[in-house]
Amino acid sequence: MRVLEISRFGLFKSLQPDDTEWIRWGSSLTADEPMQPEVPTVPLLARTLANIRRREFDLIVLPAIHPQHVNDQSSYKLMMKATLRGAARLPTVATLLHRHGLGTTPSVVLDIHDDHRLCDTTLRLFPRSMLYFKREFAFDEPVHGPMTGKIRPIPLVLPDERRIPTDSKKDIDLIFAGAICSEARAKAVDQVRHLEALGVRVYIPDAPLSYPAFIEALSRSWLVLSPEGKGWDCYRHYEACFAGSVPVINTPRYRRHLYLEDGRHCFYYDADRDSLAERIVSLLADKPRLSRMAAEGRRHVLSNHTRSAVARYMLETLATSANFIPSDSGVSTAAQKTAA
Repeated sequence: MRVLEISRFGLFKSLQPDDTEWIRWGSSLTADEPMQPEVPTVPLLARTLANIRRREFDLIVLPAIHPQHVNDQSSYKLMMKATLRGAARLPTVATLLHRHGLGTTPSVVLDIHDDHRLCDTTLRLFPRSMLYFKREFAFDEPVHGPMTGKIRPIPLVLPDERRIPTDSKKDIDLIFAGAICSEARAKAVDQVRHLEALGVRVYIPDAPLSYPAFIEALSRSWLVLSPEGKGWDCYRHYEACFAGSVPVINTPRYRRHLYLEDGRHCFYYDADRDSLAERIVSLLADKPRLSRMAAEGRRHVLSNHTRSAVARYMLETLATSANFIPSDSGVSTAAQKTAA
């Protein structure tokens, strides 16, 4: 199956590297990634457009544009966003895209933005996409327009599943390593700082850690504090499990898929009602349970949150919702496990 993927992740590039053309939309997740995208040159773009017109792809994965998201964006990407936003305002553009390739090749949208809302620019450009995979998908918010009935949740991926840390001595009880970019994080960090007076070994780095150092620090900790940031879903939720620790996550304020199970892979807490400090002390009292959960959590994310696993999930979702799947795709029937 030939796939054109325009995304940050390279999901299908991981699943089938020889049959996927991956053009990166966004920055790399780590300094040393397991795969490299095509270098976006003018000849590459011209060749890709020609291949689309010749119907040489079986699936096209399109990015959500989100022109309003301008932080930490390259000048090249900002220019592309501005161009696409302007093009989306012209009704004829979507018609031309459909007529010159997107009308004959199945396409899906991949949206990992923090916002709950669907991207209007993307909907205008690609109104006939088969599915819209949305990271911060809220079940309790109505969806209208061309994507009605086509929205599906999607999880984040492990940035680099090759870096499984060796089992480390647990010399940290609780770690928080991240930007304090939300009220939920500020409140949680403030509460756990006081635990040091009770003898709890709390580690909150003063400066950002390199990715290898970050994963190594997670592996040394029994618990990883992972409250929501700009969006509820967070790489840290899954990196904690991957590193052999147990994440402690605030319960989302809206109805959504929970990819980690409470009491099995992670612990959820109510930020408005629970005493987070008391909860942490209680959890640390049962280290054998934490060890079992850490092992189960690592198995879970390695099975469900790698790039190739999420690509399989997308194909299986397409198969069940739109009766689309090439016979030679090699996709199994083991669906990704989620909990609402």
